[in-house]
Amino acid sequence: MVRILLLYILPLALWLYGVIDCAADDDVERTGMPKILWMVIIILFPYLGALAWIAVSKIAKPKTQRVSRPANRPASTLPNRAPRRPAPVAPDDNPEFLRRLAEDQARRERERRRGGRSGGDNPTGKGPGEGPRA
Repeated sequence: MVRILLLYILPLALWLYGVIDCAADDDVERTGMPKILWMVIIILFPYLGALAWIAVSKIAKPKTQRVSRPANRPASTLPNRAPRRPAPVAPDDNPEFLRRLAEDQARRERERRRGGRSGGDNPTGKGPGEGPRA
């Protein structure tokens, strides 16, 4: 069983991985060779070609898949990226929210002062005749 695994299944899986990885690769050329030539090498020399492809493709790819952009290039023109939505702002960091909150508090304070001057000890804060009916 181990002999079958080492002699047939593992090399076949290696070859299949090399073919699929090369076909799915988005770079047209690696180390000066076109992708079609890599496919021919992997198919003609199954084990050595697949090993060579895996070694070259993993070395030629950067460690991280981050796309760096020049300082003069806007982020919206980056390839293969969806446009990013602006991150949500917490209410206490949002100047518009804070402005509306201050306006609401000032309005409530003015209404409270006006309600106190009208002479009623109305606990509902409503004007005369607006309270609950008995």
